[in-house]
Amino acid sequence: MSSTTPIADSSLDLPERGGGEANSQPNNPSTDDLHHQLLLILRHPVRSLMPVWSWKSASISALLRAFTFFATNLRAGRFDAIRAGLVEAVFAIFAAGLMGAVSQRLRLAQPAWKTALVVWLAMPFTMLLAQFGVHHIAGTPHLGTGLIASFCFAAIASSFSWYAMRHGALLGGDAETSLTHDARHLPRIILNYILVIPRALLRAGNREQEVGSRK
Repeated sequence: MSSTTPIADSSLDLPERGGGEANSQPNNPSTDDLHHQLLLILRHPVRSLMPVWSWKSASISALLRAFTFFATNLRAGRFDAIRAGLVEAVFAIFAAGLMGAVSQRLRLAQPAWKTALVVWLAMPFTMLLAQFGVHHIAGTPHLGTGLIASFCFAAIASSFSWYAMRHGALLGGDAETSLTHDARHLPRIILNYILVIPRALLRAGNREQEVGSRK
């Protein structure tokens, strides 16, 4: 278990890695093209995702999302609330683990902005559809509030996990980082994650000023 995974700079772009031909093996995400990585996941889902299955993300997500569905269904009665919470916990273990594994597979994918859309919107929305189907079959009485809260949580959690993995934390599999390593580096990563959009807006404003000054 590695505890010395390097942390990249605070931007979304990672520093250039060493040369050499890209390896397209399913459990070695050294090929950075987003479409190539997605094809590998679709063609070899078990070999691509199981080695990096995110038990950390799955455990945390299961607890939080189960509590959300339990709380939003209490008005239907304690039995229905407990059932909804258990259904969501089981679903979240699978869904969050899967999303965490895909995020790690895509942590080096380029272009970064397209990858961000995949992990921030596409994956949570896909899981939302599956989540609705599971709870509909299970007969969960009050879905609306739970689904909205779950989608928002999944979007934030998925994007943050991907961002943290790009910067050397929350990793699983051969590159797994220790809890001590994560605890040491996550405060800085969280701060940089919060500042991603403000920094992007500031850079855009500076570019506009530079363009205007040249005219």
